[in-house]
Amino acid sequence: MSVIATTRRIFLKGACILAGGLLLGVRMTTKACAAILDIKDCMKSRITSVYAADDKFLKKASQDNIQVQQMYKLYYQKPLSEPAEEDLHTKWFDRSKSIAQLKAKGLYPNPRFAMFSKTPYPYE
Repeated sequence: MSVIATTRRIFLKGACILAGGLLLGVRMTTKACAAILDIKDCMKSRITSVYAADDKFLKKASQDNIQVQQMYKLYYQKPLSEPAEEDLHTKWFDRSKSIAQLKAKGLYPNPRFAMFSKTPYPYE
């Protein structure tokens, strides 16, 4: 069926469906954009509130914090003591041997790494 041979009724049905789809698409797009802007505004307000709360602290170094000092007096006795090292510090494991094995098998870095390394970070 060619465009010239269509009836007025078919043409109007098609035009209504197209217009409805267009209006619905525009409406959904504006809602999605509004939601994204709302999320960005919420994130900005959270960030500014965290920085504002941080600026109110008189003592910014952890060793000057009264609660940290009290915790050391009650539980840890002194910095770098055995209980303090156990509870507060991260543990490091040497994984260079397993990484060398992965490199030998061609699995490190991930084979898909090259596909993503050339593109910039999407959120910058």
